[in-house]
This record gives sequence, structure tokens and C-alpha cells, in this order.
Amino acid sequence: MYLSKNEKDFLIAEITRELGAKRDGAGKNLIARCPYCGKEGKFGVYIGKETERKKLFMANCFSCGNSTSTLDQLLSAIKRPDLFVTNTIDLKASLEENLLFPLDSEDEIDDTLGIVELPDFYKRCFTHEYLKTRGFVYDDYEYFPVGSTGRLNFRFTNYVIFPVIDGGDIVGYVARHTWSKQEIDTHNRKAGQKGEYKIMRFRNSTENDFVKLLYNYDAIIEEETDTVILVEGIFDVVALTRKLELYDNTRIAIIATFGKKISQAQIYKLQTKGVETIVIGYDGDAVNAIKKTASELTPYFEVFIADIPYPNKDWEDLSYEEIYQIFSYGLKTPIEYKISKIQE
Repeated sequence: MYLSKNEKDFLIAEITRELGAKRDGAGKNLIARCPYCGKEGKFGVYIGKETERKKLFMANCFSCGNSTSTLDQLLSAIKRPDLFVTNTIDLKASLEENLLFPLDSEDEIDDTLGIVELPDFYKRCFTHEYLKTRGFVYDDYEYFPVGSTGRLNFRFTNYVIFPVIDGGDIVGYVARHTWSKQEIDTHNRKAGQKGEYKIMRFRNSTENDFVKLLYNYDAIIEEETDTVILVEGIFDVVALTRKLELYDNTRIAIIATFGKKISQAQIYKLQTKGVETIVIGYDGDAVNAIKKTASELTPYFEVFIADIPYPNKDWEDLSYEEIYQIFSYGLKTPIEYKISKIQE
């Protein structure tokens, strides 16, 4: 039986009131007088997240041993049949994509992903000289896995490798060379003249198309995370999470779309997690891309734009005070943004 968050909250409140119950220390159970034997503090009703063994509203008395395994059984036991919920949807039925997107009959969203192996000799690191120059602190290494192959894999020498994780599985990786763009360009000019190998700034996985991927996607907790801030790349995710101290915040997640655009597959993935509000946080010089992305997102979410007033700065470059000003006074609706950029 499918229950919306509002329905769950309502039922928990009514059952709590009916039983005169109190939550346990972890907040996952209601503790009350048993409706069967009358013993106080022996009847527990589970209200935490469902697992393979624990289902919402299953209950048990630790005195007389009576138990219920379904909501209907519990409501009958406490004599509240008025709270029975009509089963109006089959939770096991597959989600029809055309309910989320106005697609033509021949269109289909393919969001299937295969598991990807990280490069040979990859090893996770918790300190790195290059990442230190990008502002990384201990919490960044803890929350955003990153590593390298050292010199054991010539193809990835001098690269830092970020796994892209979806549902706990590695579905891709981004490998960024530790040299600056200027150093790479200089090397490649000389290498071209001498016929030597050129350096790629990024050497990413190829098994899954990046239009299906979102970096930090698992930070979105279903029915808890209602707001997502979309940024362009991984370093934007890390920098903004650090500067806003959002490491353990389950209501807001910073997600990278790997560039200044969003695909229908990525929109679909955000919808399936129950995201309600999107804040577009692309770089300040991406005006046209922001306008286009906002128009694509608006039919499905409440959309705002974090208008960065500095064309040559991204989230890594901005101070906390500048970021605070943007989110406090610089959030605009798509219409307000278009009007403010009318000449751009």
C-alpha cells in the first residue's frame, strides 16, 4: 500500500494520540501501553524507514507477545478503523514514464546504467597536493571519494579520479589532470611540433553516457531532500558543500550535471527521488545555457536561479560572504532572470 509523506505523518500523529505514545530515543518506534494486555511501555510500533525486515506500522508487545504486521491489523487492534487507508495504487507496478513527461508514443527515457570498473591500481586517498590547492579539507575526502593510480598506471599518471556513484554502484568516473589548463596547452603545442603524445585535461569513463549521470546523486534522500542546487562540475559540488556546510544536510543536495545543460534522463532521475525545488547554480557567464535549462526544468519543478554576478568566477572562487549574498538576495525566478539578462 502506497502512503504519501503527508498520509504517513497524519497516521503517526493519530496513532500517537490514540495510544498516548512516546517516541524512543532513535525516533524509530512509538512506545505505548499494549492494547492487548494493558502493560505500560511494552508495546512498540515501528515508524522508521522500511527495510527488508522492518515494515512501517508493524507492532509488537514485549510482554504478552501479541503483534501486528500491517497497518490495518494495528488500526483494528487500537479500535481505529476510521483510519483505514483505501489502496488506490499498486506500489509494485512499474512507474510509467509518460506520467512524468509529455512524451510522444515513440519516445522513451533510457536511464539504465551499467557498473563501471575504476582504472587499474586505483587507490582512494585522503590527502593530495593538487586537491589541497583546490581547497580540499578532511571532510571533502570523507564525503567525496577520490583517488589516483600513482605511477602504476601510465595512462592515468598525474590524474585525480572521482568515482560517479548511483545507488551505491560506481557507474562512471571523472579523471582530471593535475596540471593547469595553461600548462597542458603549452605542453600540447610543443608535443604537436615534436610528434609526441598530448595530454588530455579529462580522461573519463566511456561505458555510460554522461547525459544519464549526476554527480553526488546518492546525496538526494527520497522524501527528505526537497531542494537540489545544480552546478556544472565536481569541484563546484565540493566547494559549495564545504562553504555552505551541507555535508550532513538531508534537505538540500548539491548535484553536478557535468556541464551547462540537463538531459531528460537527468530530469527523470531527479523526479523519481521526489525533488520539488531546483536552484540552477551554473557559472555567471552561462546566461543562455541557464535560460534554456530553466525552461526545460520549469514544467516539473519549482525553479530558481542563483545569479552569480561575476562572469569570471565560479563557486570555488567565491567567498562565503559572496555566496551568502547570492542565496540571500540573488535568487531569481526564470522570468526575473530573463528580464534581468534581456540584453545578454
